[in-house]
Amino acid sequence: MSEDSSFSAVINKDFQPNGPLAAAMPGYVCRDEQVKLAEEIADAMQQGTQLMAEAETGTGKTLAYLVPALRSTAKVLISTHTKALQDQLMFRDIPEVQKALAVRRRVALLKGRSNYLCPYRLEKHLQDASTEPRVKKKLLQVNQWRGKTRSGDLSELKFDVFAVGIGSKITATAEQCLGGKCPLWNDCPVVQARQIAQDADIVVSNHSLLLADAELKSGDFGEILPDFDITILDEAHALPDLACRHFGRQIALNRLSTWHNDMQRLLEDFADEAPLKRDMSRFFLKLLEIYDKDDLRGVLDVWEELIVAAEQRRERSEDAARLADRAIAIGEDMQAIIAPPEGYVAWREGQGSQARHVSAPVETGPVLNEKLWSRSDTFILLSATLRISGSFVYNAERFGLDCGEGGDTQAVAHPSPFDYAVQAMIYAPRHVPEPGAGGYEDALFAEMQGLIEASSGRAFVLFTSHGMLRRVAPRLADAVSWPVLIQNESGSRDAILQQFREDKHSILCGTRSFWEGVDVPGEALSLVIIDKVPFAPPDDKLLAARREACEKKGGNGFFDIQLPEAVATLRQGAGRLIRTQEDRGVIAILDSRLYVKSYGRIVAKNLPPAPKTEELADIRRFFARQ
Repeated sequence: MSEDSSFSAVINKDFQPNGPLAAAMPGYVCRDEQVKLAEEIADAMQQGTQLMAEAETGTGKTLAYLVPALRSTAKVLISTHTKALQDQLMFRDIPEVQKALAVRRRVALLKGRSNYLCPYRLEKHLQDASTEPRVKKKLLQVNQWRGKTRSGDLSELKFDVFAVGIGSKITATAEQCLGGKCPLWNDCPVVQARQIAQDADIVVSNHSLLLADAELKSGDFGEILPDFDITILDEAHALPDLACRHFGRQIALNRLSTWHNDMQRLLEDFADEAPLKRDMSRFFLKLLEIYDKDDLRGVLDVWEELIVAAEQRRERSEDAARLADRAIAIGEDMQAIIAPPEGYVAWREGQGSQARHVSAPVETGPVLNEKLWSRSDTFILLSATLRISGSFVYNAERFGLDCGEGGDTQAVAHPSPFDYAVQAMIYAPRHVPEPGAGGYEDALFAEMQGLIEASSGRAFVLFTSHGMLRRVAPRLADAVSWPVLIQNESGSRDAILQQFREDKHSILCGTRSFWEGVDVPGEALSLVIIDKVPFAPPDDKLLAARREACEKKGGNGFFDIQLPEAVATLRQGAGRLIRTQEDRGVIAILDSRLYVKSYGRIVAKNLPPAPKTEELADIRRFFARQ
């Protein structure tokens, strides 16, 4: 590179009609917004600054960051929210762009622990005389595969280890891992994957692992991820909600049961601890009874008895010491949930044995600032939905970044190249009763049926609650002549998505997991129905705490917190429809509050710029023209 040329100028040339991308990639089209975004990313990388970029659907943000990342000599982490994008980057996009640019950088894929085999735990359960024959048969299949695999990545297996009930027996949580003291340390797929990542130029990972790494920073492994010069966060809008989970505390019965089972197995190995083994079982049965009553304070009282017993055996072995440490950490988490520290809120999800007790930071900005943004020279945050009503302020605050005048983060927005005026239509009927009113559910069903018949299937029906999904989706399946795929009933998420893509007239009914990270271009998806504006449920304790904190500062809890959250989710859901220049379709929002509530105009302002109608006849005509 000559002295008068810049990194961004080199990147600009890559994207031009006579550049390497056009020459090597069939169907490539030079797009102004994509080129601008790529230059902005290149400048941020070269100058070591923070960049927050909204790149609406169709901008081509993936290529816009991959080209600078592959041209750079820096060590780069690319972090995503969804596994689908992680795999797409690793196995399709990066190899294609490397070939086009004729560059060769070492690339590694790094997943969380639960994706890799733990040989030590596999061997322990194979040797355990109490392992059921059905379970042992599956473990033997895994053991046979273990001799062939190079990565130890459980996705290589032909079955889902967690679905068949052996996942917890062949993987290790951070609490269970023996680290450098493990006798099979040199054969550990997690260790090997991390070593490959250490030596790579570019690592593709995910937000959960990045946040776990930011929280950990200790133990036998030290940090999970190596140090990076540049971190690119794709699907960055998901980061604050994930941060709430990772920087909070969680107690579920499975965590307590796993500890108890590991302790029982250790006492069995000692062979002279039968009385303690019986005592611990008795304590744990008592704990189960109390847990079922949703009394976490009572659970902690019993747990402290288990801690005392574990402490008394600490000196017997390294495994015993580790189990004692785990018991203490679980007790500390319970205490933090029972009496949350300042800035945290605690709540319970579910009831009885299915309950999960959680605490989380009320505001994620300060904790992200403390634990994450100091980790790398440059952070680049990208998403199709980072603005609310054209402003970055809401998300910047949640990220803990300052994108105002004189702030340390540059914020840029790139509009979609799609012609929504021609490609799409928005249907928002005024006559549907408000949610919860008499006749609402029947009216909702009737509208959905009419829309699906107009589009000949080819529809996503996105529900804001599992309850409404369970009640309405089966009625749709009985009423229409096309296949209806229902989340949690028709197969795994990936399986029903694949079936939807292959059957050009099917209907997929789902909740939050289908609102984002799903890409179905072409006519297979020509209609997106959203039952209502996706406000969080009124009993959401974290949202209530965020509203209260906002109001203490003089803000408006609804308009400053609750409405922006709903708008951001709605933008994600609506963004499922138009994925290419050739796509055409309808976004239907079956919520009459858009007309009668003061926030209706704000919601409408954040929808794609497509023609709007209240008449189903207009939708029938739209589809008839296809």
